[in-house]
Amino acid sequence: MPNCALYVSLVLAASRLGLIFVNINPAYQSDELKHSLTLVGVKCLVALETFKTQNYPEIIERIDQDIWKRPPNSPVKSKVLPFLETVVFNSENRINGAYNLESFLDLGSNRNYDVPNIQPDEGCNIQFTSGTTGKPKATLLNHFGMVNNINFIMKRLGIHENGNLNTFCCMPPLFHTFGLSIGILGTLITKSTLYFPSAHFEPKAAVDVIIQDKCTFIFGTPTVLVDVIAAFEKLPPEQRNNKVKYAMTGGAPCSPVLIKKFKKTFPGTKLVSVFGMTETSPITFQNYHDDTDEQIMSTVGQIHDHVEAKVVDLNGEMVPFGTPGELLIRGYVNMIGYYNDEEKTKETIDSTKWLKTGDQFMLYENGYGNVVGRTKDMIIRGGENIFPVDIEYFLESHPLITQVQVYGVPDERMGEEVCASVIVKEGSTLTETDIKSYCKGKISHFKVPKYVFIEKGEFPKTGSGKVQKFLLKEIAIKRIAKYNEHY
Repeated sequence: MPNCALYVSLVLAASRLGLIFVNINPAYQSDELKHSLTLVGVKCLVALETFKTQNYPEIIERIDQDIWKRPPNSPVKSKVLPFLETVVFNSENRINGAYNLESFLDLGSNRNYDVPNIQPDEGCNIQFTSGTTGKPKATLLNHFGMVNNINFIMKRLGIHENGNLNTFCCMPPLFHTFGLSIGILGTLITKSTLYFPSAHFEPKAAVDVIIQDKCTFIFGTPTVLVDVIAAFEKLPPEQRNNKVKYAMTGGAPCSPVLIKKFKKTFPGTKLVSVFGMTETSPITFQNYHDDTDEQIMSTVGQIHDHVEAKVVDLNGEMVPFGTPGELLIRGYVNMIGYYNDEEKTKETIDSTKWLKTGDQFMLYENGYGNVVGRTKDMIIRGGENIFPVDIEYFLESHPLITQVQVYGVPDERMGEEVCASVIVKEGSTLTETDIKSYCKGKISHFKVPKYVFIEKGEFPKTGSGKVQKFLLKEIAIKRIAKYNEHY
């Protein structure tokens, strides 16, 4: 389900009833939806009837062609999805084999219920991992981790019980932890007002809400901030007045160049970075609201209270401060596990409860840290270990480049070569050759991309706004192979 008021009601109702709320991406097609429903064993599915180009009764019917062969307002009977008992559509229409929302709510209108005694350590929320490297896994989080994490997030941000009325502009999707935790739980714990500019992220709608509804807090991935800045720049200067005091970015590394652009667009705003993952409820590192600009631009903040972090080498041994290695996390934030996947859970959380993030990270003596890149994204070119984020940050310093993704492609001689996909400013005539020339003499020769592709439109993204590098890599490999066939 996309962002809407009903989503908030469902999250809170499920938690109060001791149910596990399962977040499903509204962009899923039938195979993806079947995988998610089956992996978790969903008993009740609530959805819109249609959204954008999606027709959900039709998508579900592709999973089981007999599922709707029952009268309206009746339980589900499915051989393909035998665990599914109820489907509810937020629609005024009567749909065979399913309830509309009004009819479903009427079922409990005259009944008294005993509210269960919920324990803090019980599972309450399933988030599917973004699926940037394979089929999504079902991450099970508990009440204790999510509620305490948002409490510490808001306190460190500086708007927790500060006596002021705050208005949140929620741009990320609620079906991922960043949007759900900051948007729903953050609003509740700070007694704030929550705005959804649109059901699905639209930069202009977000800017309109930020200005017209005088939002004081905005948050989103770096990609979202890039689009918001671009939308602001299209407005006449006299229409850019806003009340934003706090901003937060996470979900992917945020370059110093982007932070500077943001501060120029929102000069009265304090932007902080956060770092975490679905499996850690979600935030483990965060800047303080009174950190210096240098700390905000060069780190993802300090480790959260009551959370442990360590960085290890390939042998699992801790490395010295300031040395790259894989980040491991331990503490109340850690997930219960991957639902119905004991093998993957054991691969991720070891016997001493350390959770392997898969992120290359540098931890400093003062507790601050910095993301070097995903371990799986590291490029090994002729024996040189190259982290894409270094090249991405450099290329983003070019005034005509707005977004960059760097990754490795196979090469017979070097093992891997550096490849960059670039989005340039609208109307720019920047070429691939210009970009390579810009690199020479400014970064190490082995970091200069051998291949540069200027992309039109947007990068492919997951539902949470993370760029799917593996798709860019697949496209690049095909382009290179096609080029080599002709030359």
